Amino acid sequence: MLPGSIPVTIVPQRCLGQTSTPVVYKDPDTGIVFDTWTASDKVTNSGLTLGLALPSNALKTDASEFIGYLQCSSTNTTDMGWCGISLGGNMINSLLLMTYPYNQTIFTSFRYTTTYAKPSVYSGNATLTQISSKLNLTHYTLIYRCQNCLFWTDGSQTGNASTSAGTLGLRWAQSIAAPSNRDCPDNINFREHSGEHFCG
Repeated sequence: MLPGSIPVTIVPQRCLGQTSTPVVYKDPDTGIVFDTWTASDKVTNSGLTLGLALPSNALKTDASEFIGYLQCSSTNTTDMGWCGISLGGNMINSLLLMTYPYNQTIFTSFRYTTTYAKPSVYSGNATLTQISSKLNLTHYTLIYRCQNCLFWTDGSQTGNASTSAGTLGLRWAQSIAAPSNRDCPDNINFREHSGEHFCG
C-alpha cells in the first residue's frame, strides 16, 4: 500500500446509471480504503465499480501513481468480456487501462490512441502491480498499484491527470464480448465497447 494513501475526493458529474457521490469502501482483505463509483450499464446489463486511493499529498502535488479498485460484472458466464478506464477522461490522448479474465487470471493491458480507432499497446513506462484479484461466475475484481499512470508519454504525445486540481476526469468502457488471443495481452483483438460513459 502507498505510504499515507487516502481516498481521492472527486466531484463527478451525473451520468448514465452512475451514482454522483462516492461511496467509501474498505477492502476487507487488504484494508485499503477507496472512494468508489458504480455504473450500471443498461446496454450490456452488466456494470462496473471503480475506485481510487491516492498518496496523502495528492491534493497539493500532482501524484504520478495510485491504488485502484475495479470490479467488472457480466451476464455472460462463459466469456466475461472486458472493461477499462481512461485516466484522462477521453479515449484519445489519454492513458487507457484494459482488463479481462482468462483461465482464472485477470490480465491487464495499457493502451493509447490519438484517433477514435482501436488503441495500440502503450509505449510508455506505466507499471501495474496486482495486489489482489478475484473471479467468479458473475464478476471479477482487481486491486492494483498503478505507477507512472497519471503522467503519460507515448511517442511525441504527453499528458497527465492533475490531482492537485481537486478533481479527476475518468471514463469507463465495457464490452460483453471477450477479446481473442487472450493469453497474450499485447496481442489481443477486441471489439468496440458496448457501453461507456464519463464519470468524473
